[in-house]
Amino acid sequence: MKKKGTKRTPEKRALTLAIAFVLVIVLYALGCSPCYIGLKTRILHQFYNELQQIELADLDDDDIENLNEFQKEKFEVMVVNDVFKPVYTTKNAVPEDYVKKRIENKLDKFDGKATVEKRNLESRQVLVMRGKLTQDGHDYYVYVRKDVQSGLDIMQGTVWYFTACLTIITILGYLGMKKDGEKQQTRSRKADYRLMESQREFVANISHELKTPLAVVSSQVEMLEIGEDKIDRPYYYASIREELDKMSKMVGELLDFSMLDNQMNAMEISKVNVSEMLEYLLLRYDAMFRKNEIKVNSDLAANCYVYGNRMYLERAVNNYLMNAFQHTQQGKQITVTLRREKQSLYLEVCNDGEPIREDQMERIWDSFYTSSKKKNPSAEGGKNIGLGLFVVRKIVEKHKGSCGVENRSEGVAFWIRLPLIKENK
Repeated sequence: MKKKGTKRTPEKRALTLAIAFVLVIVLYALGCSPCYIGLKTRILHQFYNELQQIELADLDDDDIENLNEFQKEKFEVMVVNDVFKPVYTTKNAVPEDYVKKRIENKLDKFDGKATVEKRNLESRQVLVMRGKLTQDGHDYYVYVRKDVQSGLDIMQGTVWYFTACLTIITILGYLGMKKDGEKQQTRSRKADYRLMESQREFVANISHELKTPLAVVSSQVEMLEIGEDKIDRPYYYASIREELDKMSKMVGELLDFSMLDNQMNAMEISKVNVSEMLEYLLLRYDAMFRKNEIKVNSDLAANCYVYGNRMYLERAVNNYLMNAFQHTQQGKQITVTLRREKQSLYLEVCNDGEPIREDQMERIWDSFYTSSKKKNPSAEGGKNIGLGLFVVRKIVEKHKGSCGVENRSEGVAFWIRLPLIKENK
């Protein structure tokens, strides 16, 4: 099963945030005024209902206190009797023509329904409620006015606030994306440079390794041409075949790695039980280890799972095991360890043998690196590492892990760390 996932880029996240912000502003701008008007209209009716419960001819302190509770809404209220004398008002002083202008001259607009009229002015809206109450045979006229300019100011101020916030967020988002883009470009350039350096070194190593057998073959052929019958021709033929076999092996490894590298770019990812995989590999090589009198000790934690490609992970561990086998003498031992370390899986292959020189610790991971205790790597005793450890590092990096080597008192330990996933229960 191929693991698929999509990662949202900073640009997409910023665009989504901007769109959401714009929608919030639009919805707020469209809905704020109607909601505010509707709320104030309901409060006006509540005030009128409160008046209906009060005996207006005989207002006491409690009644006035109840009515004053509505003054936090900043209503302008005028209640007059049937001779147009104020019964209750929020105005400290009532001008002489106020009652006449607002009530007496517009009696036809006062009725028991207390309808709320909305008037749109240039810079504000005004709500006016006119009602008529009849108590004990007397009529009372109720005039309530609410200037909703403050509501519009809130809406406009909030819109400006949202707009300013959106502008600031957009600018910061743009600067952040620009900075992230520059970092990404820098990382990309560094990665391209490392890739070019790796490829250049890879080609240089191959060229160097092919150069030696080609020079040997060339000199052997030359000797066959000029040596007449006095030279040992079978020896030269055997030497040429040996060098050709070396070149054939190197070219084969090169082609194999090229195919492997291309295939890893499109490898399928699934859940891999590394514990089970190691048990299988150790069982597969058990006869070979026994034949060469090499003892294998294993300490494997059960059910260690990672996301990866089993075929490539098997190849990486196989290269470790074969590397340990090649450097372990008869009667010695190899120890394979698998354990959990917090959020990581730790795999180690340790073999008895001579330690690796400190100056070779990093070089052994290079392609076709030749290891030798002598100053001249091409001298007798030098050993060609080939692509084994180089392939291990490539596979582990593709699985977002790390690998390395350590000298131990009893030998050398090669290790791999991979992101661990929890076991399904």
